[in-house]
Amino acid sequence: MSRAKYEISMDVLNQAQPEGRMFAPTNVASGIDILRTVSLLLIKQRPSVAEAILGIAMKAKFDVLTDNKEQILFAHEESDFCQRLCCTSSRRFTLHVLNNSRQEIMQIHREFTCFSGCCWCAYCKGCRQEVTIEAPPGQPIGTVTQAGSCWRMHYVLKDIEERTTLTIVGPRCICDGAWCCCCKNKFTLFGTDGTTEIGAIHKKYSGYCKEAFTSADNYTYEVPLNLDVKMKAIVLAALFVIDFTNFSTVPNNDDN
Repeated sequence: MSRAKYEISMDVLNQAQPEGRMFAPTNVASGIDILRTVSLLLIKQRPSVAEAILGIAMKAKFDVLTDNKEQILFAHEESDFCQRLCCTSSRRFTLHVLNNSRQEIMQIHREFTCFSGCCWCAYCKGCRQEVTIEAPPGQPIGTVTQAGSCWRMHYVLKDIEERTTLTIVGPRCICDGAWCCCCKNKFTLFGTDGTTEIGAIHKKYSGYCKEAFTSADNYTYEVPLNLDVKMKAIVLAALFVIDFTNFSTVPNNDDN
């Protein structure tokens, strides 16, 4: 899908939102301003040798690059070893996002939840995925919450005032593994009307060795260039939620 498709009008982005509030550029944290001029990002999770040998999930590390392969951000996970061992996709974590000067510009927090990742279990508040986003750290800007569904994965993106702004809907079938080279895992980003496609998150095949022995994954992130920078940061947080929920299990540690 061409990037031009996602150059949408602000009318679609602001539909059903209070005029002049939802996407106002004032008081934006300077650290995430680096996202203002990007509409396409490549997110690559670093493979772990220890993970491949031991079959235990290690702390995740991600490189965030532009479409010109220029690294602009780095993210690393802070979490408990026991939860990574026993509760791989449900574990509590804080993801620290840093710029190239190693200044922390954003934090993403998730608490442990039972039955995390089941779309039908998300109808229960205690079982749904939810992360809070702070940019800069200590200043909340929004949340990503898994919504209940009988089939596909649904995520609701809200601003700091808890207004639903964007939604993400997953594919009919999520494919992951060494033999899934032809599968297309597309998570579609919809505008405030709930029907207009304005972007997407794609999980890309990483190659046989990475897929067979580690949980390292590659993604593309596509949003409108004129999307508010805070919402771009929240969509990036949603990408990490999608990874931890659906693609974080180490292949030779499936029983955990």
